[in-house]
Amino acid sequence: MILFLDFDGVLHPDRASVDELFCRIGLLQDWLRVRPGVDVVISSSWREARPIAELRSFFDDDLQGRVVGVTPNLKIGDWAEVDGEFPPARFGRQLEVLQWLRTSNEPWRTWAALDDQAWMFRPMEPKLVVCDPTVGLKAENLAAVDRILGI
Repeated sequence: MILFLDFDGVLHPDRASVDELFCRIGLLQDWLRVRPGVDVVISSSWREARPIAELRSFFDDDLQGRVVGVTPNLKIGDWAEVDGEFPPARFGRQLEVLQWLRTSNEPWRTWAALDDQAWMFRPMEPKLVVCDPTVGLKAENLAAVDRILGI
């Protein structure tokens, strides 16, 4: 099973101060420890500026090996760059999740995503759990992930 994980708005409030960064990661780590069959793939925009080793370092030592990758940063379509940037793809995060699954050794693995930006996924995506960006991850979000993963 794979959990695709956003950081901002999930592991901490979206507009978190430096002191608030990763204030919700303990809840996720406790959840992961009793679900050894769940691996994590980082789908957060943090993956665009930081190597996977640094992203893993945010997790406790016993869980770092369960962070198995990052989603690709897709530049979808033939759009021209504007000021050095491509416009975001419609449902871009979901496309990146699906691309990661397609190129993995086990594309059939059951998956769920924790994110605070529903617009980055297809409307009513049943595998998406949307967190409140002003708070971040809550126990009820993880209960929803359990239902999706069939745990």
